[in-house]
Amino acid sequence: MNTDATSKLAYEAVPKVPPFCQPTWLRPIITSGGQYKLAGGPTSFCQLDVVMADGIDGYVASRMDCDQLFALADDRNMASKAIDDLTIARPHFAGLDMSWSHLMGVLNVTPDSFSDGGVNHGLAKAIAAGKAMAVEGASIIDIGGESTRPGAEPVSRNQELARILPPITALARAEMLISVDTRHAAVMTRATAAGAAIINDVQALQGEDAMTAAAASGAPVVMMHMKGTPETMQQDPVYDFAPVEIYEFLKQRVAAAIAAGIPASSIAIDPGFGFGKTVTHNLQLVNWLSLFHGLGVVVLFGASRKSSIAKISAGEPAEARLAGSLALAAAAWRQGAQIIRVHDVAETAQALAVEAALRATDS
Repeated sequence: MNTDATSKLAYEAVPKVPPFCQPTWLRPIITSGGQYKLAGGPTSFCQLDVVMADGIDGYVASRMDCDQLFALADDRNMASKAIDDLTIARPHFAGLDMSWSHLMGVLNVTPDSFSDGGVNHGLAKAIAAGKAMAVEGASIIDIGGESTRPGAEPVSRNQELARILPPITALARAEMLISVDTRHAAVMTRATAAGAAIINDVQALQGEDAMTAAAASGAPVVMMHMKGTPETMQQDPVYDFAPVEIYEFLKQRVAAAIAAGIPASSIAIDPGFGFGKTVTHNLQLVNWLSLFHGLGVVVLFGASRKSSIAKISAGEPAEARLAGSLALAAAAWRQGAQIIRVHDVAETAQALAVEAALRATDS
């Protein structure tokens, strides 16, 4: 297993300079019965890893409680705002209560997606699959018509629209909450007009006219981090420390969306497990997922059936990665992710029900 990217973060007992005298990032350390609720949800924390740049292309972290942070902070107002961003309950997102986690069911209507290409390629199959996922516990059905697996080649807008518009229309008419998984402005516009209520973009609305189209639609958006493109993203991705660098990218995208007229309450971010990351980067993202609540918006996480599971384990094909997918979904739930994107809805719903019951009896 690749173990790179771990040397650029070091721990020290006491920070060399006061927090918030320079860029500072806070990672809540999740615990049962903590003093602070993470984003108003079921998980909590008492301590934080306070991270700052060390001036030589690396990062240092010091673990402390919130009272220590306030006492040491160069700017107590900035410290207070940072804690508020981590703890304030998130407003409803696309009508969903964000005080607990929701499942987003993956419905790929493509012939070549990495884990289920062709399985739901056809209107009747797609409609049946979407309805089944809703019954199994999916709050959102995420419909995609272009594969973004590593090395995937783009398809034309007409191809993408021909694949997604019929199932979007049918399932929206059946009163299901539909997300369109696309990175193209024209597709966003047509899909939301057809009934898609959420736009989920793996390129974080950086494509031509994508931000304008998303803002004009009035739909909530999910913006994901991807290093490069699907064609290039796994060609030796490098970070000094992935969680902080991805956080900064998403911070900029949240600011851009707000400037374009999309309210913060209609923004979710996704750190992009598997999109331009090594196994080590992906594991860091899971362990540091609580960091991303500092952006003050909804956090979505998707690692279902990703190849890192097989690389950690025994090289299993995508359809044989359920156990690893459940482990990652449970880890994301413990880190406060409000939306978890999965292929196996019923199994994940059961696993998270057990996680929630364990947390409820340990507080």
